[in-house]
Amino acid sequence: MKTEITPENWPDHYWNYLAQLEVHAIDKNYTALKPWDELAEKCMNLAIKAPFLKGEETGSKSLKLAAAFLKRTMSDFRGAWLLVNWGYPYQAACVAASLYENALVVNCISGRDDLAEKILTNKNGDVPWQPQKLSKMAAQRDLFGEIKNHAPNDSNFEQAWKLCYHNYKLLCKMKHPTLQQIDDETSHAMNEKGEFVVIPLPDTRDSAVGLKQMIMVVGISKLFSAAKCFAQSSKCSDDDAFHQEFYNFATEVYSDLKTHISTSAIKSIPIKATGFKF
Repeated sequence: MKTEITPENWPDHYWNYLAQLEVHAIDKNYTALKPWDELAEKCMNLAIKAPFLKGEETGSKSLKLAAAFLKRTMSDFRGAWLLVNWGYPYQAACVAASLYENALVVNCISGRDDLAEKILTNKNGDVPWQPQKLSKMAAQRDLFGEIKNHAPNDSNFEQAWKLCYHNYKLLCKMKHPTLQQIDDETSHAMNEKGEFVVIPLPDTRDSAVGLKQMIMVVGISKLFSAAKCFAQSSKCSDDDAFHQEFYNFATEVYSDLKTHISTSAIKSIPIKATGFKF
């Protein structure tokens, strides 16, 4: 028999009521994020297609290891997407921070057996590079197609790796306890009297749309970058039909991503990545 929730007994039954609130949040958030749904699906499909490419380096040590990190990136992407739609953008940011690091590893080790070996031989099985170093390596890969032993003295490179690291720190800012995050998290859990209620509550505010879209921009762009680097490292022949199809699809996804970024509301997010040094 279903128990009716009253002002007196609701703390004992809020767990089940919360599920109803989350279903409502999915409906409202999906309307706000609907333009992103098709792009998210396209990017995931692109990442799924990347390991099926057959080239000279398919099956190399680095691509075998990169495939595992790519799989994790894809799982994190799906997890972040679900959390955003269920109304938990800050929790989605926590998963997106993991997505970011795993995607950077894919970018850096794909096609580099020597770098893959450094992970495989690490005593604890950890990735031996900190996020800032990964950002610099990934920026080299994106701009110059290779990672050199010494970082180039180039203004475009400086801008690229700092932006990459900035976005990662922004996600970490949302993950760690900060007054900015807590202030925004609590502001949507007020009762009719304007009192803060200490409960989990899906965020369906219109003011949170920019934050949710920002997480989607980060997630889609990093998954796209990882899939692109993985595919390039397979070294398929230009006349390979499946490779050409992948390339055309990647171009389409990238074009859609730029369009979505230009029309997004990400400038209105309440968290700023300040207080850290490069």
